[in-house]
Amino acid sequence: MSGSVIRTLILKDWQLHRTQISFSMVAGVVALGVVQLRSETAFMVGTVWLFVALIVLGSMLPVSNVINERKKQSAVFLMSLPISAVQYGMAKMVSTIGMFLIPWGAMVIAGWTLVLSRHDIPNGFITLMFVLFGLPLIGFCLIAAAALVSESEGWTIAATIVSNSSYGLIWYFIIREPAINGTLKSSAPVWSAPVLAILGGEAAAIALILGLTFYLQSRKREFI
Repeated sequence: MSGSVIRTLILKDWQLHRTQISFSMVAGVVALGVVQLRSETAFMVGTVWLFVALIVLGSMLPVSNVINERKKQSAVFLMSLPISAVQYGMAKMVSTIGMFLIPWGAMVIAGWTLVLSRHDIPNGFITLMFVLFGLPLIGFCLIAAAALVSESEGWTIAATIVSNSSYGLIWYFIIREPAINGTLKSSAPVWSAPVLAILGGEAAAIALILGLTFYLQSRKREFI
């Protein structure tokens, strides 16, 4: 019974937010279309637009799916369901993260395919692409963790500000990294030790944030 209730809560969240997810994917498609115009300016504008779509979605989903639900006092409905605080937290965590991973994964695959299919874009860009795509995912996990654990609009906004204000600085240092910048024009992706270290650091940060979120969620005894 509890499993079906959790699935119902997850499907409910997906149905309520399908418009946001659809808009983000449409924005990603438009951004990739701009890149196809085959000019340096179009490439830069389309790339920035693609990441902005992910960043905006990653900022909106936790607020909409977690914070706004509590502000609208949906707990009255939840009290009528045979579900514990841990199960509710798990449903919220799975739905929130899953709703972001779908468009994120689609845009990663689309970007990868675009580079492979365009002879005027060196395959060396694939290395940079994977590194940069990891940053919006980390930012989203941080914002989602703040929303899920604190259930506070203030802490969620603070996490959003910290995350979104750091992208430009982090991208600047990543692009200046010789192991990445020096291989952009390579005919094949170069997975050097510094690149693997950066990717490993991103994966570790995501695992740590999600692990702590799951642990703190599991210790909650009520969701009212």
